[in-house]
Amino acid sequence: MQVLDLGEEHLEEILSELEDYQISHGSLLKIPRNLTDFESPVAIARPIGISVIPTTFSRLHFQQALDIQALFNELYINVAEDDVWLQPIIRKLGEVDEFAAKLWSIWERVRDEGEVQHLRGGIFRSDYMLHYNHENIRSGKPASDNEGDQQLINSELKQVEFNTYSCAGGTHADIVANMHRYLAGKHIHRAAYLPANNAINSIVEALKAAHRAYGLPAEQAGQTAILMTVQPNNINVCDERPIEYALSECEPPIVLYRVEFSDEVRRKCSLGPHRELLFQPSAESKAVEISVVYQRAGYDPHEYDQQGIDTRFMLERSRAIKCPTILSHIAGFKKVQQELSSPEVLERFLPPDMATKVRQTFMSQYPIDESKMGMQAQKIALDEQASENYILKPSLEGGGHNVYGQEIPAFLQTVPKQKRCKYVLMERIHSPLAHGVLVSHIDTYRGPVVSELGVLGTCLWRRKEQHQQKPEILANAGAGWTFKTKPENVKEMSVVKGYGCFDCPSLV
Repeated sequence: MQVLDLGEEHLEEILSELEDYQISHGSLLKIPRNLTDFESPVAIARPIGISVIPTTFSRLHFQQALDIQALFNELYINVAEDDVWLQPIIRKLGEVDEFAAKLWSIWERVRDEGEVQHLRGGIFRSDYMLHYNHENIRSGKPASDNEGDQQLINSELKQVEFNTYSCAGGTHADIVANMHRYLAGKHIHRAAYLPANNAINSIVEALKAAHRAYGLPAEQAGQTAILMTVQPNNINVCDERPIEYALSECEPPIVLYRVEFSDEVRRKCSLGPHRELLFQPSAESKAVEISVVYQRAGYDPHEYDQQGIDTRFMLERSRAIKCPTILSHIAGFKKVQQELSSPEVLERFLPPDMATKVRQTFMSQYPIDESKMGMQAQKIALDEQASENYILKPSLEGGGHNVYGQEIPAFLQTVPKQKRCKYVLMERIHSPLAHGVLVSHIDTYRGPVVSELGVLGTCLWRRKEQHQQKPEILANAGAGWTFKTKPENVKEMSVVKGYGCFDCPSLV
């Protein structure tokens, strides 16, 4: 089906099917009762933003992204365990970035005390867009279908960022992929090829493997469980809860407890004599030993008041397997991504042939500091015309923090020179425009769109006691994907924050 040929009657038919599917399958955002404008005795939810028609994407580059995920997993495993390499980068960043300083200080306390758990878990996501370096795509108009398909095929796969912490979207991506495959099967819409997704199952298998690797509880008659840290007033429960429910259906069942970071963690968790992490579900119940801490909160600087720092320190020094550890968290900083893009750095962590495949996905990135390269970057960033092709990024997660194009000079002028090094300057990815139809609680959008492919990866590894040795990788695999699409004139992509929509690629 061509998007341009979609009539209003047919659009309404598709929207009706989409609404029913989303409501029936939990493709929703929960609106906490205390955040609504009216009183309600029951929970309120609304469908999450989605594409009405699958958006075209290059099959070649989709497969390339899947194929290199294990390489990126290995890269970030090795980076996370190389605190000697990370230390000067994060200490320098910490001079101007309080959040980085706090996290690194927690790690130093854990390191100096000595770890009791050398196993680590990772649920990562590498985000990509297609880059087609041609002036035609900057006109704001999608190409014709045949020309557009050719632009997709002739593009390059470029990495937006690598996420190591609280990687969300797997459940929503699964549901939306299945929804579009269902609609295509009923010929309600047509698409070139819609790939299957296995994100939920892959995440569950990774958590199950870490849980079993933990072994027996310290107390022989005790029980073990997984702990998921979550944020208060959580609207994204439909992305998190299905993981919990799927674990309960394992044989034998695995219990997962949700606990708010950081107040509830401090109230309900404590350390046993061997630093086992003990969780008290209720005042009347017996404490449960935690095998895995699955972090879905603790990535915002505002969460790290003194209680937040103490909470994270307790979790990190415990015997539980962290998914991820604080070093893996730090490895996902944009400053680290920029350092990895420097010449010959990847070869510290990967063999040359693997490093070449990874490097091919990098856009140019520069520090904003007093180095020769940093001064050149500042010259670009402060020039209204030159900055149009760049994005200024801080080391923060969650979307909404970047500064784009011609907005950069004015913004950077407000930042004291000595604090500019907390940012990195990244060359902008110019994606081929496609025709798209998106629907959210705000409106239905029909027009030029761009898409972002996220590839999930799961891994389990053991840190060597001799830190100069490479970690022992016990499991490393791709784990499904997410696919998000936004109107061409929208800068950010976060679906939960209302910028983009979940989608399924129509591979050409």
